[in-house]
Amino acid sequence: MARLSKQISFLKPQAKVHGGVATAGNPREKRPLSTKLPIHLVLKSSRAVGARSMLRKQTAKDVKAIVDAHAKVNGVKVYRYANSGNHLHLVVKITNRALFLKFLRVVSGLIARLVLGAEKNAAKLKSGGKFWDARPFTRVSEWGRAFDSLCRYLTLNTLEALGFVKHSRQDDNGRKFWTVKFDPDPPSRTARQAAFF
Repeated sequence: MARLSKQISFLKPQAKVHGGVATAGNPREKRPLSTKLPIHLVLKSSRAVGARSMLRKQTAKDVKAIVDAHAKVNGVKVYRYANSGNHLHLVVKITNRALFLKFLRVVSGLIARLVLGAEKNAAKLKSGGKFWDARPFTRVSEWGRAFDSLCRYLTLNTLEALGFVKHSRQDDNGRKFWTVKFDPDPPSRTARQAAFF
């Protein structure tokens, strides 16, 4: 029986993840994107709590309106949207790399201005820090089971933000475990509608 030879590849496997707190400084490589596959996008701000929470009634509506308006203009199809108060999760499909990068710049800038109540070019905290924790996180996903899992994850994030489930623990592989939590004082219907697409 002939031995199967292993092909050795000297090329690095193509990355699917970019941004987030793991990326420090200025990245040297382009953000990996795909016009054929779904993309998981996360925008996070640990400063968006309390009075600055993106889940506040009017703020939640305005944030969703910003995302919807600029997705339409920039050829971004939003499959799922979840507002967790201090971060946003989106599952999107893009038509053009340049338009998606424009979408990221415009949406992140407008949301920061909205939440901070700042004028153009002034979306900074009084302490001099930035509103967003890091660059937007993107991960190229797959269709089928991976897409379904991603959509379920966004649903659970929304339910956790609204107080209906609780993220209890995480295993060694990074999988999260959730427990049902009944909140005697659930958020208003308007907040639930604004938080979940």
